[in-house]
Amino acid sequence: MAHIRRHPKAPHRWQVRYVDPYGKERSKNFARRIDAEKYLHTVEVQKIRGEWTDPAAGKTRFGDWAVQVDTTRPNRRDSTRARDSSYLRSLVLPTFGDVELAAVHPNDIRVWIADLQDRGYAPATIAKAYQILSRAFRVAVADGLIARTPCREIKLPKNDRDEKRFLTATEVEQLADAIDPRYRALILTGTYTGLRFGELAGLRTNKLDLLRRTLRVDEQLSRQGSWRMVAGPLKSKKAYRTIGIPTFLCEELAIHLSEFPSASDLVFSHAQGGPLDYNRFRRRHWNPAVEASVDPPCTPHDLRHTHVAMLIAENQSPRYIADRLGHESTRTVLDVYGHLYEGVDEAAMEGLDRLRSEALTDTRRTPDGSNVVSMNSENANHQAL
Repeated sequence: MAHIRRHPKAPHRWQVRYVDPYGKERSKNFARRIDAEKYLHTVEVQKIRGEWTDPAAGKTRFGDWAVQVDTTRPNRRDSTRARDSSYLRSLVLPTFGDVELAAVHPNDIRVWIADLQDRGYAPATIAKAYQILSRAFRVAVADGLIARTPCREIKLPKNDRDEKRFLTATEVEQLADAIDPRYRALILTGTYTGLRFGELAGLRTNKLDLLRRTLRVDEQLSRQGSWRMVAGPLKSKKAYRTIGIPTFLCEELAIHLSEFPSASDLVFSHAQGGPLDYNRFRRRHWNPAVEASVDPPCTPHDLRHTHVAMLIAENQSPRYIADRLGHESTRTVLDVYGHLYEGVDEAAMEGLDRLRSEALTDTRRTPDGSNVVSMNSENANHQAL
């Protein structure tokens, strides 16, 4: 049973003795009895609530623990694993690597986030780094190393909508004209299909059906290690999809395949015929073309954003857009692009007015219900007389 006594070898100190939830006897010494009483009360409350943790476990270095959590996390593509490890090493461990798990407090995390902002990191990058940090503490709680996570009441920088670039159709043409001709069709395909860059890089000739105007998305290329690009599965089941493509794009792709045949069966490849590497493509071809045509900032992923904006402008439904992009649900479309629907309601009301007007014309009745006599009918009656 838990109790407080004078320390047998140091009568001026007080010792708390208790049994932990696993049946092991434990003790802790204090200079003042009141501190011992407070500690014992805290321990008993933690045991009742199931929140007690081994004090020694919380002394584990965050860096050791976070690396273990990162390396043992299952079901990740090689590219995702490499990215997470890079974020952990470069953004998280320099601040928290040598700190004990139990010694990290919410304000430490707030200061860290503010520092990342001051150093110019984008909100999306900070959010990803925080996600890795938070996961490590969440697993530590689940494994009983700490009682609760310090990731509480943490506000992340707002991911401003302005980070997304929506190109006009004219800007797309300017960009396609400015880039190396080998990648003109890639720009147009990205814009008018909404494929991710990895899906564009992994698109194979046998997945194109230019007669039926469709293409099949069922794999993507991603980086493995520091340089190798490999084919891999898509992000989700819904990402496997067959989508329609406009007639002009079929013509552009036919010209592209004729002018730039690849030794492999990839639709888009570099000059030596190998698979496209995102970083190399962006540095050597994309960035110079953007500078020469539409002005930065603009990323290849903005072609996907532009495709969504075009579909919304054509009054396509969130369900159709989600299916075309390969999203699991419409929530992503509405959360990310919902502001683009702000003008849709007005256009819909104008459409309803037009339908009503056409209906009245067809029935030759005015809005107050009276009959309308057409000019042709008057002429016919006059001739009959």
